[in-house]
Amino acid sequence: MAEINVNPAELGIKQEKRINPRIEELKSTLRLLYKNKLALVGLVIVAFYYFIMVLDFAYPPWLGVSNLNHIYVFTRTFGIVQTPISPGFSNGIAYLLGGTQYNIALLPAMLGALRFDLGVSTLVVAIGATVGITVGTVSAYLGGAVDEVMMRVTDIFFSIPFLVLAVAVTALVEKGAGGGMNGLIIALIIVWWPIYARLSRSLALSTKSLNFVEAAKAAGSSKTRNIFVHVIPNVLSPAFVQMSLDIGTVVLIFATLFFLGIIPISALSAPPELGVLINYSVGQAGYASNLFFLGFWWTFLFPGLFLLVFTVAANLFGDGLRDILDPKLRR
Repeated sequence: MAEINVNPAELGIKQEKRINPRIEELKSTLRLLYKNKLALVGLVIVAFYYFIMVLDFAYPPWLGVSNLNHIYVFTRTFGIVQTPISPGFSNGIAYLLGGTQYNIALLPAMLGALRFDLGVSTLVVAIGATVGITVGTVSAYLGGAVDEVMMRVTDIFFSIPFLVLAVAVTALVEKGAGGGMNGLIIALIIVWWPIYARLSRSLALSTKSLNFVEAAKAAGSSKTRNIFVHVIPNVLSPAFVQMSLDIGTVVLIFATLFFLGIIPISALSAPPELGVLINYSVGQAGYASNLFFLGFWWTFLFPGLFLLVFTVAANLFGDGLRDILDPKLRR
């Protein structure tokens, strides 16, 4: 019998296009992000800040901060104090937002500060999240004595006051390479990973009992493969939400600690950090009285607003991302 080939299009039958489920999921996420205007605005602002950071890493002269470190070290070393330069075009584009009493132009200094603020903050959150997710997921999957020991260790780190630990670790490594800066980074990582350990453990406990994980066990999949291939990917979405919220928090913590002087400003070898720039406005006798009567208002207003915009944008994006990844909303 001859085989008859019929074109489905001739019969008016529409063929369904095969779409990669991951691509469809990404499109759905982007549609929800577009509908959430506040989250979209937050994402654009955060992306702009990161773009400046990457640009500074790639080629600092593009931002006008190529000689900023030299000015900073020279003025701090020899104690040169001048009258702060007021904002305006008369002193050039670099001094559009004014300058500090150390003759550091605020605009390029604020842009150059992102290289440290965002770079180090992203490093702290990334390492803390990686350690925490691994510990929490392994603890939940293995259970028993392993889970008990790991969670008690996590509780110990949760109980450590952050400021006390930051000061202690900073003092411990102050004479090493990088001075107190390395100590502050270590202290932040130590107190940050337990947050992700608790979060990932609660999600892993529910994930490991799902059918696809049980099927993988029955098929002979090892515990290591189940943890890193089947369980951890299902923990990442809430972890990404927490990371987006934590970036703004860590940037604010760094600025606060530098402003308060927990890290000696003279120990820095990088361009000024945002907290350091704000510290310049009140750090010299004779300038504080003018500052609080708004005599030199730009020396703290512009760096403060620059920091505020990023932290608010990061929180807006994090809150929106939490809503977008909510399974109930996606349905």
